[in-house]
Amino acid sequence: MCPKVTSQHREEIRVRILHSAVECFSKNGFDRTRMDEISLSADVSKGTLYNYFNSKEELFHALCDDSLELLKIQLDTLFTSSKNDLISNAELFYENFQKIQKEGTALVFFEALSESTRNPKLQKILIKHRLKIFKVVENYLQLQIDKGFLKEDSSLEYLAAGLVSLFDGITAGSLLGIPEDFNKKIWAVTIRTILSKLE
Repeated sequence: MCPKVTSQHREEIRVRILHSAVECFSKNGFDRTRMDEISLSADVSKGTLYNYFNSKEELFHALCDDSLELLKIQLDTLFTSSKNDLISNAELFYENFQKIQKEGTALVFFEALSESTRNPKLQKILIKHRLKIFKVVENYLQLQIDKGFLKEDSSLEYLAAGLVSLFDGITAGSLLGIPEDFNKKIWAVTIRTILSKLE
């Protein structure tokens, strides 16, 4: 008789697999990583790995979903206070979200971006993920407008996309070795300028 697998145990294995995928993708690149390397790193059988994820693309899709949830948590935490705190919270967002990204996910996303020029499945996942991120940021900006913290702006969709692109550009600079103090300053000055125009 097989022991019953709890949902908590399943989630623990899933998380372990995802951490191993980030490790392997970061070290070897998306293209050169094999599923059996991920199963070995996660200390699960290949069969168990395939019970959770059928392919590297499916694994990457799960990483995207987890990243989106972390983004929502950060935005919930930072944008629930008063108008006076809005700009300083937006500045703090960069620091907090970068800490999460330091676990290797930023490197994996840039690696996947490069690979997506040769992998249509991966490209489709990245486009879908990017549009979801734009929508999440747009919704949070709309929430600030609804609270009266920012004035109505008809180009909210583009502003959200611009903020995400700014963050990605600064993250790319960070991966290249541009000092974090300089990166934080870029984010802070730009955010202050943009949001002050919308107050």
